[in-house]
Amino acid sequence: MRFSTISLAAAVSALLISGLTGSDAAPCDTAKCVFPACVCPSINPPKGMDPKTVPQFFTLTFDDAIQAATVPVASGIMSPHRNPNKCPVKATWFVQNLYSDYSMIQQWAAAGNEVADHTMNHIGTPPAEEIIGNRMAINAFAGVPFAKMNGFRTPFLNYTKATFDILAQEKFLYDSSTGALPETAYWPYTLDYGVANDCWNGICDQNVVAPGMWEIPMHAIMDPAGMAYSMDPQLNGSPADVGAWLKDNFNRHYQGTRQPFGIYLHPIHVGESTKMFNDFFAWAANQKDVWFVTNQQLLEWMKNPVPASQLADQDYMKCNIAAVGKEICNGLDDTKAGSVDKGVLETCTFTSGAWSTCYGCPTENPTTAVPVPARAVAQGQTGYRTPVPATCAMEWWDPVAAQCLCTNSNCTFTDESLSAPPTAPLPSPTGTPGNNKNAAVHLSGSWAGLGVVAAVAAGLAQLL
Repeated sequence: MRFSTISLAAAVSALLISGLTGSDAAPCDTAKCVFPACVCPSINPPKGMDPKTVPQFFTLTFDDAIQAATVPVASGIMSPHRNPNKCPVKATWFVQNLYSDYSMIQQWAAAGNEVADHTMNHIGTPPAEEIIGNRMAINAFAGVPFAKMNGFRTPFLNYTKATFDILAQEKFLYDSSTGALPETAYWPYTLDYGVANDCWNGICDQNVVAPGMWEIPMHAIMDPAGMAYSMDPQLNGSPADVGAWLKDNFNRHYQGTRQPFGIYLHPIHVGESTKMFNDFFAWAANQKDVWFVTNQQLLEWMKNPVPASQLADQDYMKCNIAAVGKEICNGLDDTKAGSVDKGVLETCTFTSGAWSTCYGCPTENPTTAVPVPARAVAQGQTGYRTPVPATCAMEWWDPVAAQCLCTNSNCTFTDESLSAPPTAPLPSPTGTPGNNKNAAVHLSGSWAGLGVVAAVAAGLAQLL
């Protein structure tokens, strides 16, 4: 976890812009780099598109643990806003295993948001077992399929060539760990010819080659003095000042070549800045052709770019959710009774803390050595929870009955584009990093403001 006063990533990345350009990047051979399998770094939209015709993408990302203290923060700056097609905005969360509650990870994913890898124990320059083990544990105990958990951000933004080699070996779709100043504020590109931004640390000269794997640069927020902040800009000025910086930086993208604009946050550091972010998000959303997207949605567009006028018609931008009709342990409020997975979650208690899951408590906490421990209730025993099979989506799988409720004849979906209108932000959470005792309670109760867990369940329901 980052320091409580200022994120280390923000401190490290608060750099003067002079001299820190991408001039050391290896040239991309445009004759051999064939779109969309290979995409060269560029400040211009793909395929020669006119910037004024493309969407202005807005990527909102969160880092670290998904738990009772952090989910309401995310909900508080997401739920009041909608995309042009009236769908709720979605975000990407780079999740660590440490201090996270697996049932909340599942609920975040079931609501249509993205879960990405941030190592098991928040280790900078992580070894392979930190990256691989995190995905294995989240897949096993939160039910998120590997195919949907294919992005990575390294803790503290401390990456090396070895980091990229591990990601390529494990067939990750993308990394989003490198910083980008205005001169290297590229659209997402593939790593066929190496890293092309953040060259000040020598990474561009280290022969990073990962054909087909994408890099989504983290575009810095610049202040008037020329300082660059990659994460948590709210820690570096007053709300009025930071709000003005955000508008200036957004306009540089929007009025320029419309590279994706990003806000990268640690929820634990948002503090009293919820109103500032909400005001800025509302202002940005009021501009024409502005779309809040996950990193996965952004890359879907990069593979097949369409004008902003056609974006609402793309399947990946729609907001249909499973309408199961009965309450099962799937991260959704299936009966629309105001609670998520009522009475069906299992709480797992260990000396290091407690968390909840739909898929059976293990005999020990997941670790890098044993990321998926044996279940306490083994297969064949009464009470066994069956993991999500490859043949059924998480939202339709009942782990208690070991039944997929989706068949060709009875699959139904609910369009969330007009239902669940924007609501007021949730109250700021109480709790501290690592204090996850409330997260272990079953997510029951309705949105009545009664307790942290009820608030978290209601907050996640607002994001559905």
